[in-house]
Amino acid sequence: MTKQLPQYQTRPIRFVEIHDIMGWKIKIYSISIYQEFISETNLLDVKGQLPEWLKNAETCAYDKHHHATLIIHEWSGGCYGIINWWVDANMLQNFVYLRKHQETEFQLFSHHGICTCVWEMAVWWHERNAWVKHVLQKHEAPHFEAYLKDQLNTDI
Repeated sequence: MTKQLPQYQTRPIRFVEIHDIMGWKIKIYSISIYQEFISETNLLDVKGQLPEWLKNAETCAYDKHHHATLIIHEWSGGCYGIINWWVDANMLQNFVYLRKHQETEFQLFSHHGICTCVWEMAVWWHERNAWVKHVLQKHEAPHFEAYLKDQLNTDI
């Protein structure tokens, strides 16, 4: 017998800001089952983790462009922080963190093989297309500012 899956519900995906930290420009997105934007508490908590999370960039030998995407996703079980950045020309290095309800710390979750869900994939698809359009197709003079300004706001 197959377990019944929950019914799909649209969620708001909202661009929050470009966060400058440690020489990185990070496009922050919000996804929440509770409201249009994630809570200010979750936003601040995740931003406070970024200095530690960005150290993971050093685990990859490829060149980094110091442009990242951070998705903060509130769901019924807690809050995900999904950060990825472009390495080499066209690859993502990705780390997923989870703070379950009633917990105080985010824990690395991607080491279990998890990378993203159907709502987060919409952000990835948008970011992939923006990277191709503004950086890869303009390889002789990549337009990083246009990439940063190319942002997703939708209900999906």
